[in-house]
Amino acid sequence: MELEEWLKVYQAVSTTGAAKERSYWTILGSFLVANGILILAVAFLALTYTIQEARELSTALGALGVLTTLCWAFAQSSAARQSLHWERLLCSLEGEFAGGEFHRSAHKLLRGREVCVPGAHWTCNEWHPSVSHIPWVSRNAAKMLLALLPIVFLLAWASLIAASWVA
Repeated sequence: MELEEWLKVYQAVSTTGAAKERSYWTILGSFLVANGILILAVAFLALTYTIQEARELSTALGALGVLTTLCWAFAQSSAARQSLHWERLLCSLEGEFAGGEFHRSAHKLLRGREVCVPGAHWTCNEWHPSVSHIPWVSRNAAKMLLALLPIVFLLAWASLIAASWVA
């Protein structure tokens, strides 16, 4: 392939990968807003209705919250898989460029592998490349928290349904 064709393919894959990543974060934000609205509705119910009416309505809102959270979990995992697929495709495509690492070095750094950072430390009156390494906990904490967030909401909605009939 010609260099121009490779660059067009790289640009198309990069644009698609960015769109998939953007959709991942859009899904997260929209479902957090949806759950926030449901939480406000439950708080309103607790303040304005009688116990029996609030019990029935909070059960209905809890069921809607469970349904919303399940949809959120499936949509979020699908978007994460698609984003990872395009990210891997982008990294493999960079191997076709002679020595070009536009996205691959950031990908390696986020995965916790060693990456040479030029001019990172000063030794004997010269700048020398050094190795930068992100610890496992720092690198995976956000992913784990984002994976646990739908589970926490699901448990909260299920406990709301249970608590409305126990109390």
